[in-house]
Amino acid sequence: MNNLFTYLVELNISLMILYVAYKLFFERDKNFTVRRIYLLGVVLLPLILPLLPDSMRMPVGQMAPISISLEGVTIFGTGTVSEAAGKISFTSVLLMIYLVILAFGIIKVFMQLGRVAHAIIRSKRFRVDGITLLASPALHASSFFGYIFIDPAAKADDSFSHILEHENIHKREWHSIDRILVEVFVMINWFNPVAWMFRRSVIENLEYLADSAVLRRGTDPTKYQLSILNQYIGCASISNQFSSQIKKRINMLNKNYKLGSKWKLSLLLPLSVIAFFIVSCTDKDAPIQAIEPAEEIAVEASEQIFMVVEEMPTFNGEEAIEFRKHIARNLKYPPEAAEQGVTGKIFIKFIVNKEGKVVVPDQETIAKIEGKPIDEVVVTAYRKIAEDAEEPAEEYIQMLKDEVKRVVLTSPDWKPGKQRGKAVDVIFTFPVTFTLQ
Repeated sequence: MNNLFTYLVELNISLMILYVAYKLFFERDKNFTVRRIYLLGVVLLPLILPLLPDSMRMPVGQMAPISISLEGVTIFGTGTVSEAAGKISFTSVLLMIYLVILAFGIIKVFMQLGRVAHAIIRSKRFRVDGITLLASPALHASSFFGYIFIDPAAKADDSFSHILEHENIHKREWHSIDRILVEVFVMINWFNPVAWMFRRSVIENLEYLADSAVLRRGTDPTKYQLSILNQYIGCASISNQFSSQIKKRINMLNKNYKLGSKWKLSLLLPLSVIAFFIVSCTDKDAPIQAIEPAEEIAVEASEQIFMVVEEMPTFNGEEAIEFRKHIARNLKYPPEAAEQGVTGKIFIKFIVNKEGKVVVPDQETIAKIEGKPIDEVVVTAYRKIAEDAEEPAEEYIQMLKDEVKRVVLTSPDWKPGKQRGKAVDVIFTFPVTFTLQ
């Protein structure tokens, strides 16, 4: 989950930076081939980003300068246990929403590909000017890799030659690759408006490329613009079509933008480096949200204590929900505290060290981690459930704290967390609520 979250944050921050650069340097440039290469470079970011070395990746710990607070458990005075562990965490809900919408996007693309495949199989072939075409009124004038779909009835139109030439350029220059890549790209980043802007830019630029190539062959610009206007606007699909970009295409044909220099393409690499530098907040040798632990803490083998790492520790190979279940099964309401009607919420901080053992740190260590004076921090804190409740005697509060500490320290070993592939110490905050029925 943390790796996915980090990956998406890095990717989308980079996209915002690269899109601003596109608007500044490329949008008024008529060198559409250079624009295509730049846009393809951006679209390939989801594949490139996971391959970057750790030294260029954004440290997850830098994103959250506080320890992770696990979901807690509620202990009733009657001995009945109600596990908050059974609840689905907010981050899990977000992940499920992301994956569900991603799945719908994948299904949509496969449906479009299925529609094209069906047309390829069922459509009749005919030849015009030595080019094999597929008769498909449903797909109108469009192309997909080596196939060109066209309505045979359009052969009688004066604009037919322009349509054919336009679609043949899409076919010859493999524009369908761009379309498939940008669909995958926008599926991964469906929640980011910038990704959809890039998608629109890719589609528009492919049309500009084909239009400019047709005009370079000596086609009369006025007649070609009329042929664009006369085309039937088909529904959007993964194939290249005359669709909602008609007005922009005609405007682009009439604008006197200069043919930009190829040097602009060299901006892609430094812009990418700048983007990754911005999301990488620390030097590769610098510890991320880490401190030198106090000598008293029982993690002598560890050199750092992390708040969040790339691979978070897991309990028995499962999510932290299993740890909460373990606590719920073993925690007992102190009888004396229950008799006195003492309730409240205990927050305990503990460390899963690089050997996977659970350790409760001392006050000095917590002070260093939080960057506060030692008299302002606590290892186990108490909070009243109700603001208007009476503050119980300190001895009963201590009973609750001791019970939580006892059970936490009896935890079986965890699978340790890892930062840059190395096992490290990770600190957590865990809440337990004591209440009476």
